[in-house]
Amino acid sequence: MESLLIYVMILLLNVFEFSSGIMYNKREKENHFACSSEEVPRDNQIIKLFLSMDSLKVYCSIRHENKDTSRAFLSVFTSGGLAPKLIISNSTYHDDFHFNLSLFNNQTFWFVDIPRESITVNTDIVAVEEWIIKVTMHKGLNIYDTEGTLLDLVREPILQWTLGSEVNNSQLKSLFPHVLDIKVAKCPCANDVALFGFILNSTFNGVYIGKTISGFRNYNETKWHDLTDIIYSQLKDEHQGLTIIDMVLTNHFLVILTSLGLYVSSDLRYPVAPQIQLSRADFCGFEWVDYIKGKLWYNEKCFANRESFEVDYVTITFDRNRTLSESSSCFYSKEPFLHWLPCLHSTFKSAKFLPHVITFLIDQETKTGIYLFHNRNSKRTYVSVSVLKDEIPNTQPKFPNFYFPSSFSKPVGMVFHPRSHFLYVYGNQVWLSMDGGNTFEFMCDFLNNYVRKTAHSFYTSAISLITNSGKIYMTKAGLTRYTNSGKILDNIFTIYYDHLGFIHKLTPERFDTDLSRSVSGTSNIFGTPPDLGFDTALAPQYLSPNEMIFFAYVPLTDPNSKLYKKKFNNIHIGKVINYSKNGNAYIQKLLVHTNGPLGFHTSVLTEIIEPFGVETYSESASIYGSLKISYTGNILYHIEITTRGSHATFTVKDVEKTVVRPGYSSFLITEFRDLKNVLSLATMPQKIKSPLLFPASTWFLYDFGSTKGRKWTINLKPCNYWVQQDNHDIVSLNVLKYIDVGNKENYELKLIPNTRGMKLLQVPPVIVAVGNPALLEVKMEGYFDVTDSYHVNAHVASKFFHKGSTSLAVIMWEASTSCSVTTMLPIMKSSCSYLKTLHHIPGRQIPPADWISGVHKDSQGFNMIKTLPINYRPPSNMGISIPLTDNIYHADPSKPRPRGLFHKSKVTGIFKQCTNVSSREMCNCTEHQKFSHAVAFSDCKEKVHRFKFPVTQYPVALEIFTESEKFSVEPPYLVTMTEVNMRQNWQLKHNMPENIKKMKDYLEPLLKTPVYNPLGLNISIMGSELFHFKVSVVPGVSFCNLEEEFQIYVDEVPLPFPGHMLIAVATSVVLGGLIFVAFMFQLRNIHPLRAFWRYVRGNIANSSTISINLKGKSG
Repeated sequence: MESLLIYVMILLLNVFEFSSGIMYNKREKENHFACSSEEVPRDNQIIKLFLSMDSLKVYCSIRHENKDTSRAFLSVFTSGGLAPKLIISNSTYHDDFHFNLSLFNNQTFWFVDIPRESITVNTDIVAVEEWIIKVTMHKGLNIYDTEGTLLDLVREPILQWTLGSEVNNSQLKSLFPHVLDIKVAKCPCANDVALFGFILNSTFNGVYIGKTISGFRNYNETKWHDLTDIIYSQLKDEHQGLTIIDMVLTNHFLVILTSLGLYVSSDLRYPVAPQIQLSRADFCGFEWVDYIKGKLWYNEKCFANRESFEVDYVTITFDRNRTLSESSSCFYSKEPFLHWLPCLHSTFKSAKFLPHVITFLIDQETKTGIYLFHNRNSKRTYVSVSVLKDEIPNTQPKFPNFYFPSSFSKPVGMVFHPRSHFLYVYGNQVWLSMDGGNTFEFMCDFLNNYVRKTAHSFYTSAISLITNSGKIYMTKAGLTRYTNSGKILDNIFTIYYDHLGFIHKLTPERFDTDLSRSVSGTSNIFGTPPDLGFDTALAPQYLSPNEMIFFAYVPLTDPNSKLYKKKFNNIHIGKVINYSKNGNAYIQKLLVHTNGPLGFHTSVLTEIIEPFGVETYSESASIYGSLKISYTGNILYHIEITTRGSHATFTVKDVEKTVVRPGYSSFLITEFRDLKNVLSLATMPQKIKSPLLFPASTWFLYDFGSTKGRKWTINLKPCNYWVQQDNHDIVSLNVLKYIDVGNKENYELKLIPNTRGMKLLQVPPVIVAVGNPALLEVKMEGYFDVTDSYHVNAHVASKFFHKGSTSLAVIMWEASTSCSVTTMLPIMKSSCSYLKTLHHIPGRQIPPADWISGVHKDSQGFNMIKTLPINYRPPSNMGISIPLTDNIYHADPSKPRPRGLFHKSKVTGIFKQCTNVSSREMCNCTEHQKFSHAVAFSDCKEKVHRFKFPVTQYPVALEIFTESEKFSVEPPYLVTMTEVNMRQNWQLKHNMPENIKKMKDYLEPLLKTPVYNPLGLNISIMGSELFHFKVSVVPGVSFCNLEEEFQIYVDEVPLPFPGHMLIAVATSVVLGGLIFVAFMFQLRNIHPLRAFWRYVRGNIANSSTISINLKGKSG
């Protein structure tokens, strides 16, 4: 127990180890934790978690052989206040989740329960990137880290389908004797999801595919399916000889090449039936004999968060000459793979000597088509690149054709490393292009052997070259160095990398997984890595105290057919020469000698890390003698011991040992004459002008011979660089960054040399390759600090208003292939980030708990949250009781709809989330949808902001959120604003400087809607109840379609004053009465005005007569 406590104390002290970022290559990857979704975690070396519609439950324990010891570890950590942290990340996202500090049910594991909505709110079926998980005691420190994966079972397209009827174990075993080969196709975004197909001989018939969701971790976890009946349903008849030939799984489609034709699935995102649907693509004139020699080619790209410019292409090639009746023996198509076009354009159709198309790939980054041609007449192989115009290759090549040397006599294929711009051409040689096929760099020559297929890991940049002889060679993406990993003795096998980069050997009967992935480069499926040395003598030659050249000796009598077995070649670059006594040196450069020295065809320049041991007197008595060296006149040099006596003599055992004196040519002893005389070959004969005298004790004797067994080996160089990402927001090795219009991004790395004994040159240890330099402006900066660490800063800025994607490869050209990380592949998209969003910032912040309760009162007791009535619809301009909008809020199909008295209200109003269900519970509204302001989720919306009438000059504050920052919306961002339910009674006000007025005058005729300045924007509302606003940023200032919605419920509207209504009614009654009386008078022929005038005239006449009469009487 005491040792346990000491060990745990050491672990706890290591927590304080300082690290300023995520570090790679520093330690061998070890699994300290065993984690699973089961309450009793299985002690799996690789953690595989799966996300369903339920929450993610994770149980983790300390991995140890003894359960009591594991429990003790957990108790000590927990009592010290330490519990693990679960980090979930992919190329664009990361988040942290803490395990409970208390142990679960006093068991030997920690526990965390993560709601699905905390990881992702999406449930639609689409290609999504599989998450990398890391369980660690402390984020940012490179200790106790254990990696794993998290796969979304709900959204992965291929997992939503049944691939035919299931095959039981007995049926599966009956296939094994008939298997010729196997094919594996993996999902581009989730490499743990893969398909395994059998290529059968003519004695068996059928299409059989296995499906895994855990990267072929366990043979028994693979589900096997029989697709034979699905294929025959397209042929309308049974045929013999049906088998898989090749298979490709794209982001959204499954393409299967069989001996009876090419079959393409329906779009996997839309499962219209439980069983997968296949359709046959017809190629006129091609039959069974052609299909069995066909091949599928695919440029693997992950289209998670897919853009409009991202599309998958697949090519099919047939291994036969083109006839006059056929347009091509190579066809390509883009999804949905309904129309297949010939690869060769019209200029080739009239050519006298038609080149054979080995493969044709579409480069999505530069929008070009890349051909690999082989002319069967001239035996020459070359690459041609054509620009795509309307999806058709241009007749003129983009670059001059690149011709490979005639030694490249057996080309087999061409492949892009996944999600990168590294293009490999392989066969009996391997060539690498980093510029889209313009130029190629030689990697290796396998002479009589050849590479028949390749396997790639995007996560670790590892590449396996599978040769026809069963030997496996490995390299890293972007490096020209490679190594021999071993040989697989199985007759039928393939190599597969899972999502974390663990390598698997797959055979029909079993799956073997390499669980020893580490920076040492060893692999338990290949055994101990082979010695890369060869059976000949090496002659060391000093150049300086720290540099030495090793010459590979080829006996002058050896035939030319054996020369390649005694030569250095490209595989040795970057390796280390180890001597059994002591000493090692790193191989830096390969030298090929065409004009001598004779006997040495190749040599390598090395840097001495540890001095090599020299021969002692007990091993060779010659070391105490003085030497006289003279030229014999026939290539060889005579070495004579001039010291008298028998204590200084040569023996037969000295053959293939080397006499070395710094500052002079070295001499490899090739022939024993007598005790005082031997013959030798000089490593630098041109430097010898006269006989040489080497006094005793001024020269050394090295034994790098092979006659009595080699004492030297060539092995992998230990990892010599640590990689540190200084940005704490980046926890993914290969990040994806979005660059919007006018924006820029920085990508920073720090390379820390781990080069004990090596001399560091002030030469940048990295190469940066941009896939499409025309898309973005990339500026690189690099410098060495005082610790000899190299800092890399990439400044990437948008160049044009043009969407696209490009890789930005940072290659540590000096790194050993034993490093787990040698190449970083950040992807830069000139596009809109799906994490860039527009947000309305409410003037009043309400805590989430109050939103759930529906009560949040201000200082005057006014509840600022309004819970909408069931099946609520806002009023229209025709009245409160006449809603005309189709949007229904707080929907419940089991309850009646209010305000449905009028016909127009009855025919409007449509359910969205609640369509074709009978209750609100069946609407399956998530918490995210209930609190969303989007009109698409109006069925789920229950609560909104509540305001008192009137709403006057309410500020419309807008902010833009990105993955790294947030900022207020200001010009040149201008906005438009609408009310989604077509309500009026609201008004906007904004500031309008002269420059904004010019932009407004220009945009409004184009957009046919008012444009506003978001700075100082405010709104006044004169109506009542719910107003649902939508704000949109005008196009042209961003690739993003930035939109935001928010709701305002105006309540407590006072009743209007009735005076004007009474006056209007009274006026109407009076006017109506007058009109009625006038009509009745007219009807009865009554003329009141005429009668009135008569009456007036009559009164006037009577008054005059009386006056006259009175005057007469008085007279």
